[in-house]
Amino acid sequence: MNFRRKPTQRAEQILQQISQVEHNPDRERFELWVAGDLVGVLGYHAEHCVDGDVVTVLHTVLYDEYTGHGLATRLTRSAVEYIKQTGARLRPVCTFTRHYLESHPGQVQLAAV
Repeated sequence: MNFRRKPTQRAEQILQQISQVEHNPDRERFELWVAGDLVGVLGYHAEHCVDGDVVTVLHTVLYDEYTGHGLATRLTRSAVEYIKQTGARLRPVCTFTRHYLESHPGQVQLAAV
């Protein structure tokens, strides 16, 4: 085996391929799984208001060894897509979600924080 040759894929690409995001509505969170292990969550709270549903994203948490590979972005993108599909408004309390929405404006209708 030649260890001097660069791998054909970067770690980020490999992690993206073997990871999956699952929505767990009973626990009000989106879960990030890598090779069968739960490595991150995006927690939210959904509420039915008079003027429409609002989903408050509370936090995004990943184990340290999985940060820096685009996985929190993948987790957040999945949650935003779900919120968009349901027609709810998003209240981004989580700083990572706020940063994601600043970088990707107009993806979902926002509610006041």
